[in-house]
Amino acid sequence: MPLILKKCFLFHYDPSVNSDKVFNLFLIDNENGNFSAISEYGRSGAKLNVKPLIENCSLSLAQSKYAAKLNDKIYHKRTPYTHTLNSSSSPTFQKLGTANINKTEPTEPAKIFDFKAVNSNIKPIPTTENKSGGQNVSEERAKQTKKIGVLNLNGLDALEI
Repeated sequence: MPLILKKCFLFHYDPSVNSDKVFNLFLIDNENGNFSAISEYGRSGAKLNVKPLIENCSLSLAQSKYAAKLNDKIYHKRTPYTHTLNSSSSPTFQKLGTANINKTEPTEPAKIFDFKAVNSNIKPIPTTENKSGGQNVSEERAKQTKKIGVLNLNGLDALEI
């Protein structure tokens, strides 16, 4: 049974011109080495039209068609669409999406990083404030920073991240 790899639910609502549109996109693995990109469109609350963007092709080609159509809809000049989580009217999601909810896939455990100073014998040097409120850095502190490398581990600055 085909699997949904990516899905996107979009809508556009403009009461001044009586516009209430829905547009859904799906990237589907056909499980035979081929992939498809499918779109659904129509008025909110009505039966949606299902149209394949591309069928039985490589993953890269299907992803490029999916991304191109998504960008076209989001950055459209007159009717820009916005994301929604409403999948209730999608026939493709009802057909393929619900079959995969109970499927459990193995997950790898989270990786834990322990950041430690490269040279643990470096001691923090207190800084003093100058008249304008900034900090004066001593020459010794500047030498320590150069020894450590790119990051100043004793006084991590936001610009270094």
